[in-house]
Amino acid sequence: MSKGKPLLIVESPTKARTIQRLLGDKYAVAASEGHVRDLPEKGMGISIQKTEEHYHFSPEYTLLPKKSDVIRRIQQEVSRAKQVYLATDEDREGEAIAWHLCKVLGLDAGTPLRITFHEITKRALEAALRSPRPINMHLVEAQQARRILDRIVGYSLSPLLWQTFVRRGKGTPVLSAGRVQSVALRLVVERERSILAFQPTFTIEGELLLEAQSEIYARLLKPAFSSLEEAQQVLQLLKEKHLRISDLRKKTRRRNPPAPFTTSSLQQEAYQRLGYSLSQTMRIAQNLYEKGHITYMRTDSLHIAPEALEAIHSVIREKFGAEFVSARVWEQKEKAVRAQEAHEAIRPTHPEVEEAGDTPQERKLYGLIWRRAVASQMPEALYEETTLTLEPEPSLPQSVLFEAKGVILVRPGYLLLYGKSEEEALSELPPVRVGETLAWRQLRLWEKYASPPSRYSEGALVKELEERGIGRPSTYAPTIETLIQRKYVQRAEARIPRPSYREVLLHPDGRIEMETHNPPPEIERKKLVPTPLGIQVTDFLVANFPDILDYDFTAKVEQELDLIAAESLDWQKMLSAFYVHFSDELLQARERRVSSRKIGEDPETGETVFLHWNAGGYYVARGTKDSPSYRTVGLPAHFVPDRLTPQEALFLLSLPKEVGAYEGKPVWLRLGPHGFYLHHEGKNYALPPHIMPMTLTSQQAAEVLAQKQEHVSASFRAPLLAFPEAQIEVRRGPYGMYLRHAGKNYSLPKGLSLEQLTVETCQRIIAEAAKKPARRRGKRTMRRSSSS
Repeated sequence: MSKGKPLLIVESPTKARTIQRLLGDKYAVAASEGHVRDLPEKGMGISIQKTEEHYHFSPEYTLLPKKSDVIRRIQQEVSRAKQVYLATDEDREGEAIAWHLCKVLGLDAGTPLRITFHEITKRALEAALRSPRPINMHLVEAQQARRILDRIVGYSLSPLLWQTFVRRGKGTPVLSAGRVQSVALRLVVERERSILAFQPTFTIEGELLLEAQSEIYARLLKPAFSSLEEAQQVLQLLKEKHLRISDLRKKTRRRNPPAPFTTSSLQQEAYQRLGYSLSQTMRIAQNLYEKGHITYMRTDSLHIAPEALEAIHSVIREKFGAEFVSARVWEQKEKAVRAQEAHEAIRPTHPEVEEAGDTPQERKLYGLIWRRAVASQMPEALYEETTLTLEPEPSLPQSVLFEAKGVILVRPGYLLLYGKSEEEALSELPPVRVGETLAWRQLRLWEKYASPPSRYSEGALVKELEERGIGRPSTYAPTIETLIQRKYVQRAEARIPRPSYREVLLHPDGRIEMETHNPPPEIERKKLVPTPLGIQVTDFLVANFPDILDYDFTAKVEQELDLIAAESLDWQKMLSAFYVHFSDELLQARERRVSSRKIGEDPETGETVFLHWNAGGYYVARGTKDSPSYRTVGLPAHFVPDRLTPQEALFLLSLPKEVGAYEGKPVWLRLGPHGFYLHHEGKNYALPPHIMPMTLTSQQAAEVLAQKQEHVSASFRAPLLAFPEAQIEVRRGPYGMYLRHAGKNYSLPKGLSLEQLTVETCQRIIAEAAKKPARRRGKRTMRRSSSS
């Protein structure tokens, strides 16, 4: 490096290379590779002293061991530099990194050496170099306050969890707690409990197929039936009736384009459209930013700079025409923009570049960002919605109404670029008029049960955290990864059993058909499911630290950090107010760590019933260990310890219990490590979550067994098709059709229908399967890579 060049210090080597390419040889660029100082890995690392007014907190920063060579190299470049600029990211974390660099390199934080920019372009860099400023200590204090508060919470609660839950030995899990982490876990646990405790509501729905120039499907609008039997009585009255159009309404609906991306909305959209995890999205976005393709990816702002808007408008004019330009100014949901956030939304730095990135993943994410930014400046889509109201002709004593809807796209607007919505699937209604009568082809009524709430996906959890004001978008990805690493939560495929329902079809000739349907379970993929450990940790923290686990408290902390950054709150006073209350809760939790609570008494034995806590979690006990009727049972996941009633406790102690009979044999309700299940004739059947175990009836138990056994025995039913001469049968199993020959099963190729199967086709499938080498089964060994 030539002597006398100005030096820019950034965090990332990739970012350094991009800036060096844009600025040329007039400047030197070095990378700190992230933070250079931090709180020590072991110990609290915070000195807490009590003064007359409040507590005072002094963080004890240490140089990160792996950064010695990096600092040595940067010090050499600083000694030769004409001027030093700290060009770290423009958020609080970037400001803190710049301040730590001043401390390590001996630079004066009060001199104008800090430059910020939200995109890595030559224009943005040159503008930033023309207006350097001192380090903003209010931003640094906000970052320090967050770091200290999180360290106090984590280093105080984590040891308490170790003492409470962990038995020493091989396979001991690593436990931790955190201000945002534990609240996010609570959301997942409470959602799981709401699913387990869900009681579906019952409704009757109906659909009518009308004959016109094209088919019209109309839904039952009224009356509201309480049972399918009641609905059948009305069906009888609809025989030989036509339907008259009594009302026709048209209205225009507008669908605005989506706002440009913020961090959280990018994470959600990338998860939904591309299947990227949060951490994967942030890693790819970081690469795109550092290579100069997009603006800074950690932001809550919806603002787009005027020069960028003009560039986007030019792209729209050139690609679609001037009539597709719709200048928009997007406003924040919050009343005030957070002080530490970037000043722009995530957008392409060069909107005229439609494709960018070095890998397929980068190109896909860039395409998502480019389309969102451009679409945000296009007109809304216009739909024309037509609604028909239909009544029986001649009329009935009871008011019966049907409703049909059709939607057509009048003007695509932004959908021309961004893609059509699901509303395009709605069919256009044929031309009809009020007073016209139409014949109907089929009327269908069915029982419908409301579905339980869905488990959180990563994107849905991010949305929930953002709406509640918990944490920062940049922390969501590492927070969820931590929950998974700690084995509090797992990404899983969840199967939700769906209850059987009845359906009635009325044909124009008066025939009525009734069927009972047993739908397969609903499958939720890549959902966040709490583990028993995650549920136990949450229960313990909520019981002992209600304020820390309170959603409003966590959001309030974020607001206070904003006030610190905006010079409206003293960071030491904020930490002191928190610490006084937290210390009291921590002391009380340590005193009652091994806790017991009296729930009631067992009327049959006269023994006291307790709720106890140990390393395995909560459990109910009757009497004491030396009592002849002493018994314990673990508390299931959806029983809330703080609200456990004597009736619930006695119910758990009564298990296993006989709940009826099926096919002349007793049915038992039992409780295992994975929840409640039925035991019949030596076999176990999981109890569907929509059935409450405490109110389980013998009829419900019989229905569960009938449905389960029907599903299990599917492969033993009569074959769908048989070729006796070749000893081949076509059967249907839980995963679709398959061939059965000589005691073996053979999968059928996808897309092959029953009508296409001949004996020759089946023999060819079996012969081809026999040629394939058998898969090796056995213990896998991990191959050591050359880099390890």
